[in-house]
Amino acid sequence: MPRQQTPAEGLRSFFERFPALSAVSDISGLAAMYAANVMIAGPNGTQIVTPNDLLRAIPKRRQLLESAGHRETALVGFEETPLTDRYALVRAQWRWHFQPVDGQPLSLTLPSTFVVDQGGDAPQIVVYMNAQDVGGALRERGRLPSTV
Repeated sequence: MPRQQTPAEGLRSFFERFPALSAVSDISGLAAMYAANVMIAGPNGTQIVTPNDLLRAIPKRRQLLESAGHRETALVGFEETPLTDRYALVRAQWRWHFQPVDGQPLSLTLPSTFVVDQGGDAPQIVVYMNAQDVGGALRERGRLPSTV
């Protein structure tokens, strides 16, 4: 009999899909990981993002990262805390690898925090928070122009 996944293993698998979907440019798959309206909170404040916003933003973000030599993203840290029967707080760490054609390789490890709704057929991110996004970290290191 196959072993059942624990809730934490299920959410870990959910987050491990992010780099796999990104690698194959599955924009609709990435957008489906988020609720119909998701709150994104970061260094520049908060905003509510819709599925159409995500569908427009994901390719732009991918293009920006590719311009900096993005090669791979990996989930390297994962911690889940149940908030209710339906919602969980997830703290994740992502390692971003960059190898520009004419530059030195760079690896960044950045934390993100999520609130995930597990009440439907599949988990969905309802809140995404980061202290620093990967674009900001690249700008700080001179890997992207400050005006991007």
